[in-house]
Amino acid sequence: MVWVFLGVLAGFLVIPLLWAQGRSAGRVRGVEDVPANDVALVLGAGVRWDGAPSRILQGRLDVARDLFRAGKVRRIIVSGSPESRGHSEPVTMANYLLSQDIPQESLVLDESGVDTYSSCRRAAEEHGSLTVVTTRFHLRRSIALARRLGIDAYGVGHDAAAEGLRRVNARATRREHLATIKAFWLPR
Repeated sequence: MVWVFLGVLAGFLVIPLLWAQGRSAGRVRGVEDVPANDVALVLGAGVRWDGAPSRILQGRLDVARDLFRAGKVRRIIVSGSPESRGHSEPVTMANYLLSQDIPQESLVLDESGVDTYSSCRRAAEEHGSLTVVTTRFHLRRSIALARRLGIDAYGVGHDAAAEGLRRVNARATRREHLATIKAFWLPR
């Protein structure tokens, strides 16, 4: 009986990880080799108390900027919470990209993106394909969710560990396993 329980538990925990791995296989790319797309979807990652993007969020925005400059995308959806430490994540994200010489007409704000699923669901209402921009530890689940919602998605991730955020990266990677389990079991 214990072995059956452990087997069921293992399946409950492992199948979602295999799902994210399988749905994102071949779709995690770099700026240089991601297929060109009309739209990039940048997922929020918090705003500092002073209203500036967190370091994780800034890394994601830098990837989106690089995609835009490389001609890989023409528009950038900045998706996040309307309330992050007293600031709108999408407004903060847009302001940062404007400071990086991204034209305002190329930016789309989505304040309904309170989590990855909400951001992807909103994007799926208007886009059949896009490039997801997030942090590497978050990329496979994000692509898998986008694809579940009918989006032909590729993804490019910011490498937080390489930018000196190793502890944040390690903690987020552990959290990501739990979030992937939740995402898999969400109703379709």
